[in-house]
Amino acid sequence: MLLFAVFSLVVAGPAYALGGKAAGADSGLRSHLVMVLSKQGNRHGACTGTVIAPTIVLTAAHCVAGSKQVVVAYPEDGSHVLQRVAAKAVNPGFSPAARVSVDLALIKLDGPLPARFQPIALETGDGNHAIGVRRTVAGFGLAAERDEASAGTLRSARVEVLPKLYPRFLRLGYRPDSDLSDFAVCTGDSGGPVLDGLTVVGVVYGREKFGTAQSCGTVAQAVRIAPQRGWIDGVLARWGSRSLSAAGRPLVLAAD
Repeated sequence: MLLFAVFSLVVAGPAYALGGKAAGADSGLRSHLVMVLSKQGNRHGACTGTVIAPTIVLTAAHCVAGSKQVVVAYPEDGSHVLQRVAAKAVNPGFSPAARVSVDLALIKLDGPLPARFQPIALETGDGNHAIGVRRTVAGFGLAAERDEASAGTLRSARVEVLPKLYPRFLRLGYRPDSDLSDFAVCTGDSGGPVLDGLTVVGVVYGREKFGTAQSCGTVAQAVRIAPQRGWIDGVLARWGSRSLSAAGRPLVLAAD
């Protein structure tokens, strides 16, 4: 573990977060989510990650790709603790030059998270992702446009699957005609989960801008989990780890 001073919670780069009336503070997910902090040169970034095994966190690829130094952060005794990342795996379908790609990554920590953190199950099948189906999105990002002081509080919102469905992706929002006062995806929430109950069915990687907004949008773009399970399970097998099925049962994966 590291002292929090090593990294700053300055938010920069293409990471996004929750705000608006539809979002609210959420302590119930605190045992499942962590902050993913990065540093590259003089630039700092903050994203959200989901614990899927005691040493494994699922997040967005752009949060960790390239030469970024990456740690995870979580509250401890009134402050924050940083934990080193021992390895990272970026989905081969990710392209930093493309507006839409498989923006998904796994990071392996140098040791287990505290026992209070509980892994969340990953979707294994096709699931029902029809337009209008309700989902939950969560993250540690801004509460309002450019309000960096509001970052670091875990928030969640109930949203719907919106039109323009693709086999590997989801569009999610409060309603098709929402504005930033209703629902906002802003700096800090990239990598956060899309949840069906306590099953991760997607990972937020971007947002669609609204009006003159610079760091917020009203529609979240997410990568679906089920089509990427082969890649996820393969990485976990190489790392000698395991994930949970949608039913919450461990899937034991053999190490190389």
